[in-house]
Amino acid sequence: MNWSLFNIANNFNYLRYSMGIAMMFNGFPLIFFIRDTLGIGPASSVFTAIFFSLALLLMVPETLFKRLYKPNVILINLALGFLLLTLWYFMFMNHQGKSIADIGNFVFTFGFLALLMHVPNDVKDTLIQVLFLFSFFTNITLVYGLLTDPNWTPGMRAAVSFANEGAQPGGNPHITARNGVITVISAMVLLGSTRHLLTRLFLFFSILFGLGVVVLSLAKSSYLGLGIAFGAYFLFHFKFSNITSAIGSAFKFKNMVFLILILLGINYFLSRYGDVLNILLGYWDVFQDRILNVIFTSTGVRLSEEADIDYSAMGRVSGFGEFMETLFSWDIFLGRGYKNDYLDVPILESWVNHGIFGFIFFTSFCFFLFLYVIREVRRHTNPLTTFLAYFFLSMMVLLFTGGRPYDIAFWFPFAVMIRFLGIKYLDTIPRMRKVSRPEAQPVSPVTT
Repeated sequence: MNWSLFNIANNFNYLRYSMGIAMMFNGFPLIFFIRDTLGIGPASSVFTAIFFSLALLLMVPETLFKRLYKPNVILINLALGFLLLTLWYFMFMNHQGKSIADIGNFVFTFGFLALLMHVPNDVKDTLIQVLFLFSFFTNITLVYGLLTDPNWTPGMRAAVSFANEGAQPGGNPHITARNGVITVISAMVLLGSTRHLLTRLFLFFSILFGLGVVVLSLAKSSYLGLGIAFGAYFLFHFKFSNITSAIGSAFKFKNMVFLILILLGINYFLSRYGDVLNILLGYWDVFQDRILNVIFTSTGVRLSEEADIDYSAMGRVSGFGEFMETLFSWDIFLGRGYKNDYLDVPILESWVNHGIFGFIFFTSFCFFLFLYVIREVRRHTNPLTTFLAYFFLSMMVLLFTGGRPYDIAFWFPFAVMIRFLGIKYLDTIPRMRKVSRPEAQPVSPVTT
């Protein structure tokens, strides 16, 4: 982690680009904190629009429309194909009404994509650090929000309670969990390239902090997503020789000091806040119960006497029934219309509502993105692309378990991946050395 990149005088443009991207990429936790916890601004989507407008304003370059940078061509073509198709459905096959929120989502999605084309590749080193600190700060705001919320008690899902009327009670724990996941993955990526002892301790603490937030959120998709991300790392990079080398390096003086400080910190924390560990174990028990409920709801197999119906899983099961009905009707070609049915399974909803072409565009985009992610997991081109690859693996579960195919919670991160994942970075390509040809030497006559 290079703290000198936060020097505003020397790195002002890259910092404002990165801040704008971070506000779009992971802005909802901060929006909820400012709007609902602090009570600043209107408790409606107006404040969200103001927040995202400020983010896009930070990204406006001095050379607007004069210098563009090449994104991942395959991904942007498939993404534009799906987004333009859904925009057409919004205009001409819409039985739900043209809401201002949907118009705003299209405007911000296309605007974010357009401005990302103006951001140079060299912003990558600053951007990954800004994304990490942004998520770490919003984790702190979450803790503050929970401590000041009279309706929240340990054992409940961790989320900022919405202040606007008619909002879902208890907030959105999936937003909380995603922020924790971003903290964990970005800190682990930065930890590998950080040598300063205090910075390493800070990053290690951030990982534990982020994991705690994920656990408190009780979001099953984030648990499974982190498991997939860690599994991919061990699949492509773990070797048995790493164990012996890790044991050997652990006895170096600097690493010994690092480990001792971590153990002392954990011991002090548990001795002073011993109840926290019991609370986290209680959350784990709740998670196990939820998994058993999902299995019972989906398969009918009762693995424990306490297993009961999981109503969110029941909604997805009924959504699969809607998908099967679509397959055997004329809706298979053109779909039922924009947001006509809510399946809570984005992959299937892209077909049910937008027909076979919507399904092809959306699934093809996700498939090729997955291929680029696997290639990046194997290569680790640079910290930013490595983070984006593992983050996609962590959110890949949601493509089958939650949300809609045009949610900005998907497309804002997708836009960043389109811009920075699977492209050529000149600083990672070894330059060819000039081979100097030997000059011809005059041949001397042979004498006997």
